[in-house]
Amino acid sequence: MTDQWILVGRSSSHYTRVVRVVAAELGVSYQLEPIYDFMTEEAAVFAGNPALKMPVLKRGELAVFGTLNICRTLAREEDAEKRFFWPDDARTVSLMNAHEVLAHAMAAEVEVVMHEIIARRPEDAPSRKRRQSLVNCLLWLDQNLADLRRQLPRHQLSLFEISLYCLVAHIPFRIPMDLSGMPVLVEFEKSFGERPSAQGTPYRYDQP
Repeated sequence: MTDQWILVGRSSSHYTRVVRVVAAELGVSYQLEPIYDFMTEEAAVFAGNPALKMPVLKRGELAVFGTLNICRTLAREEDAEKRFFWPDDARTVSLMNAHEVLAHAMAAEVEVVMHEIIARRPEDAPSRKRRQSLVNCLLWLDQNLADLRRQLPRHQLSLFEISLYCLVAHIPFRIPMDLSGMPVLVEFEKSFGERPSAQGTPYRYDQP
């Protein structure tokens, strides 16, 4: 088995960026293998993931599906799991709810992009509800973020904060949405964006 990690994903994906930020925090090197045709139905393009989803982490015959699984795999390889606060470390209802809301928001944003930007389908009742659910989640996170961060251990970097940063930074990059009414999220994105791991993993469109 080769020691080279290969990350199958897209530099324009918030799910892929979460992994890239974690890898940067850990000092782990990898080779990005971009997926250029995201609409393909060939599982091989997604490193064998039958769900046709990214990212996937490969090394030799090993293939790890999904952002959280990949982040845990990298942390374990570096004997650094305790450096991070993971979603299943949440013990309060508010933190558990926050992880649920954030996970939904990240998935909903992908659905909005697929419907409005990629497929260019006209607005309908499901698409309006999808966008509204995204807005609702963002507003909830904006209103509760200060309290949530007080509950997070300062000696660990939380996957919640990494994922939230990647989501908030992704919205103006990918979809037109006014975030000025969410000042806490805007300030958080600006502050977290000063980390070297954030500055070294900017969103961009991969070119063949």
